[in-house]
Parts: sequence; structure tokens; C-alpha cells
Amino acid sequence: MKKLFLIATTILISQLVVAQISNINMNGAPARLSSYTGVDGSPYLFTDWSKADIETLNAGLKEDVAYRLNIHDNELEVVNEAGNKIYLNKDFIEYAVLHRPSVLVATSEEGILPSLLFKKGFDIVKGVEPDELVNVISEGEKYTLIRKFYSDLVTQPKNSYSPSQGQIFVFEESFYLIDSNKNVTSVRNKTNSIIKSLNKKDQSLAKDIVKENNLNLSREDHLMVFFQKLNET
Repeated sequence: MKKLFLIATTILISQLVVAQISNINMNGAPARLSSYTGVDGSPYLFTDWSKADIETLNAGLKEDVAYRLNIHDNELEVVNEAGNKIYLNKDFIEYAVLHRPSVLVATSEEGILPSLLFKKGFDIVKGVEPDELVNVISEGEKYTLIRKFYSDLVTQPKNSYSPSQGQIFVFEESFYLIDSNKNVTSVRNKTNSIIKSLNKKDQSLAKDIVKENNLNLSREDHLMVFFQKLNET
């Protein structure tokens, strides 16, 4: 009887291990059907599908993965190897490099980055959850600059042109500067705003970096260059 119990226990443990491995390999849950029918705007960072390089804790680096980032629910929707749309389990995401759709890169204003780095673990910022993916523009020992994208679902007021109260997604973005002491400051992506938010001992150097490199900190590419140089000094 004892032997049978040990055999049964071994089988049960094996089944649990296999189930856990299967869940990890799948690395996500089936994507839900959209519940935003009739809502204007989009819950996604980019409406069109594009490609991403995603580093996972359980499966390593996955390149050229088709993705859409739902910034309203903060869900990374991808197409897996079987061709199914799933929401990735963020517990297993180390980072994701999301490439902007090529059409958007070709038609957008000067200065945007063709690819954006997303990471989690910035819950030091008020309003950011521990597993929330945010755009990391620059990360260094002295300063880190992150950006939170959000698509807010807003109910529009009734008017003579639209008697019913429709809903619309409103795109929002917020920038946060984190210094070496873990102090967090909400900033605007403007040159003066960024410089004034730095520690006073770094402001003179920051002005020199902007002047010497002819930087406009409303541009993504210039923001990245600015903080790379600032963190190197």
C-alpha cells in the first residue's frame, strides 16, 4: 500500500511539473476579443502590428515577434509560434524592444526613435505598477528617464451633434526623471524643463552638453544622446 502511494505521488508531482513547464513555454494567455467596439481612437500604442525583440526569463531572446502594445490595459499582445494571438505573461518579460511600424517612422516628424525599449520594475514612480511596462529612454547611475504611455477611455459629453454619450480613447504620455537617490520628478520633454529638474550641481554641465551638441530635448533621439553624455561624466 505504501509503495502504491509513493508511485501515485510521483506521478502527480510529474504531472504538476509538466503542467508548469507547459504554462511557462506558452508564456501567456489567449488574447481576448476586443471589448471596445464603437469606441473612437485606439487602446494601442500603435494601431498597426509591428515587430519586437523580446527577452524572456524562460525562453531567452525572441526576435521579430509580431506585436501590439495595449497601453490602456498595459498588455503586450503577440503572435506566438503557433500563429495564435496571446498576451505575454509579464512575469517572464525581462525587456522588450518594440520597433515602430515602418510607415509611421517614414511619415513622422524628425527626431523619433525607430525602436523603443520597454521594461518593468519602476513602481518607485507613483501610478506605475510593479509589472507595468514603461518606455526607458535612458538608464544610468546618475539619471534615468522613463516615459509612461497611456490611452485613457473618456466619455464624451452630449451635444446637439451627438445626442448619445460616446466614448473615445485619449492618448497620454508622462515623463519621469529618477536620480541616483531614487528621487522622482515629473518632467516635460522640453529643454528648460529637463535642465531645471536636474540636481543643481549638474545644471551647468547639462547646459554645456545641450549647447555643444546643438540638442533639442523635445526630440527623442536628442533626449537619449543628452542623458548618455550626462551619465558618462
